[in-house]
Amino acid sequence: MTSETVEYFNGAFLKENRLLYRQYQENIVNQCNNKNSLVVLPTGLGKTIIAILLIIKALEKYPKARIVILAPTRPLVAQHFKSCLRFLAVNDEDVVFFTGKISPERRIKLFLNSQIIISTPQVIKNDVERGRYNLEHVSLLIFDEAHRTKGNYAYNYLAPEYLNTCQDPLILGLTASPGKDYEHIQQLCDNLYIEKVVFKTYSNEDVMKYTHDINMFLEYVDLPIKFLELSAVWYNLFENYLKFFIERKLIPPNKPYYSKLEFLAISRDITISLKYENGNAFELSEEDYIEALYYKSPRVIDIVRENDLNIQSIFSYCSSCISILHGKDLLETQNISLFKSFLDRLNWKAEQEVRSAKRIMNSDHCKFIVEKINREIPEFLQHPKIDKVISIVDEEFGEYKNDKIIIFTQYREMAEKLKHVLNEKFKGKLTIEKFIGQSTKSDDYGFSQNKQIDIIDQFREGLINILVATSVAEEGLDIPNVDAIIFYEPVPSEIRLIQRRGRTGRHSSGRCYIMLTRSTVDIPYHKVALRKESTMNRILLDPEQLELWTDLERKPIDFSQLLTENSKIFSLTDYKERREKEKAVLANKTIEEIINEIDNFERSDLYKKYKKYGVTFYSDLVKLDRTKLKKSVSKLKGNKTDIQDTKKRKSYLNKNLKTLVNLAKFHNVKGRIKYAEFQELAKEEEITEQKFYTHFYQACRLGFIKKEEDQVIFLMECD
Repeated sequence: MTSETVEYFNGAFLKENRLLYRQYQENIVNQCNNKNSLVVLPTGLGKTIIAILLIIKALEKYPKARIVILAPTRPLVAQHFKSCLRFLAVNDEDVVFFTGKISPERRIKLFLNSQIIISTPQVIKNDVERGRYNLEHVSLLIFDEAHRTKGNYAYNYLAPEYLNTCQDPLILGLTASPGKDYEHIQQLCDNLYIEKVVFKTYSNEDVMKYTHDINMFLEYVDLPIKFLELSAVWYNLFENYLKFFIERKLIPPNKPYYSKLEFLAISRDITISLKYENGNAFELSEEDYIEALYYKSPRVIDIVRENDLNIQSIFSYCSSCISILHGKDLLETQNISLFKSFLDRLNWKAEQEVRSAKRIMNSDHCKFIVEKINREIPEFLQHPKIDKVISIVDEEFGEYKNDKIIIFTQYREMAEKLKHVLNEKFKGKLTIEKFIGQSTKSDDYGFSQNKQIDIIDQFREGLINILVATSVAEEGLDIPNVDAIIFYEPVPSEIRLIQRRGRTGRHSSGRCYIMLTRSTVDIPYHKVALRKESTMNRILLDPEQLELWTDLERKPIDFSQLLTENSKIFSLTDYKERREKEKAVLANKTIEEIINEIDNFERSDLYKKYKKYGVTFYSDLVKLDRTKLKKSVSKLKGNKTDIQDTKKRKSYLNKNLKTLVNLAKFHNVKGRIKYAEFQELAKEEEITEQKFYTHFYQACRLGFIKKEEDQVIFLMECD
């Protein structure tokens, strides 16, 4: 990177000398100014700045219009909100961000009174569906982390809704990695109505002078002999169960490598086949059905029936093999502590009479391993990756004077382990914190999004030196001045590889270390990610092979009805009146009108184009059966029977919730019981893991019990 005189972007709607000038960013914005665009930039090249610059163009074109920025998480929403306030020369009150915690009535006022609205997509989707406001006067709609535009994600609802509502729509999709192959990238372009793809890499001429090198280091380790012995015994147990599939010709013999995917595929194929042939789940053509199968020839279901195989046994042995292969990965690539936790969970399932788990735990192989682990001194069974991480941190801190590092790991338990060992090693020198998501199945409930934002702020300010993070730190977050990234394990995804690697090299040369255990799944995982990234780049470098939208019609946005519309909605101040209006919007068409719309859409070119990429429509599911369709639509329209049923459902309390309340009632001392003891009692009732947390917190919300520190307090009975 060459040193030059500092330049800034300046102009209308932009605070003076706040935004550093980069030529490639200006080039990109000029290309996106009049076309729906997908901008693909490696992490660290300023996708947020591209959004800011295009917002300025949109404000210049339509000063009265609104701009909506969508981001998948609250921390990302908060980040965009701060960026807008920092760079844009607009009134602060004209920039707002939405969360589900803000009441619908307040969101209506904020949306109609503001110019720039930043939100998670589900909140906007819910409001638009209910007619609280529309996207008619939105001159720019930004989809951050656009690669999420697939399946039932809210982006897939909002893009066509915007195109159908606004007369002069402009979409900007932002991502570092749109997909691993042509099909994924093409589907993303279809779903966001993309007319132009803009792709930049670190090697582009207009980018190079603004970027820094990222040095990649592959750090190989070898498993100690004790690990190899345990792994050999464990894999021998897998080979015993593998014979079940080979003897029944469900899996070919003599393969060099067997993965969990193959056993998941066998279970999935049988499930799909049974649903397809019984006709009780979905309707598929024979061609689509065959295409959905993993083993297309011969089909698994044909082998099962020809040999009169027991389907339940197949499912059970699939589960056993998947568990063993998962345990093998934990043992070989993570640490013995994670493997022990895995065995504990497996043992609990065996106690609950789960056949696949009992089969493993009752085996001589597993008994030998458990005994061996319990006899060993824990230090002798620490994975060599841990010492390698400590060595790298020591080198970064000592030689490079770097006190800001991110360590990525797949598992929360591993994040806690690394935090512990690093704190022991660098106590008084470095501050280490883990950075995890919100929900979990263990006793660690995860971090709320507010806590995540607080940790990022502390990391940015230097109060925290090392983040040990799970995948929650991969996407979008602005974490500056990170000079080193450590992958505790490789990831078999080009998206995650690009996002993790892009955390470094933003303001100076960075280093990226990837831990690889020889002769384990680490090696193929790393190769797969590199291959997917190479394929993605090859497609994006030649975007002409993609079929982009070319027939979108635009005309100037009409603002003449804006004030009338606003005053009309603002008059709906009464909560009940607002709700009745929303119901009217959701059910403002007759059943016949809806059926006719489905009929017409099914004959359109757009329908055929979407079907080509496997999109399932409502008409496919009901096959335009008028009886079925009328029944389904009547539910949407909220007739009296449905309202009564809803009331009944609302008054129903899950039996697991009732059990938890009764446990708190009958086992408390002076109205209290220790939380750990309460969990043990719940386990005896088979209420564990996610089931426990779901019903426990629902009972707290409903006021039956309460959690105070390490105590559970009984408040009242439930009928």
